[in-house]
Amino acid sequence: MNSPNFRLFDFIYHQDNHLPLEDSLSSKENGEWKKISTQEYILLAKKLSIGLLNLGLDKGDRIGIISNNRYEWNIVDIAVQQAGFIG
Repeated sequence: MNSPNFRLFDFIYHQDNHLPLEDSLSSKENGEWKKISTQEYILLAKKLSIGLLNLGLDKGDRIGIISNNRYEWNIVDIAVQQAGFIG
């Protein structure tokens, strides 16, 4: 974690390697708490990164995120960063 090249999206991988959680992220939806694990967080972010790249976006492209306060915002943010986009 002390690498000078450490990136914000590396946190989730650090968590997965050292302290994976069953409830890594959570948000309330229709009055019920919805939770996802560290592994699911990583999987969803990877899938979204690949999907955005498959749409033809290139490293350095800018992406705006408009969202309510919910955990999906974090997934999109991590996906955008790890694919090399600017969010």
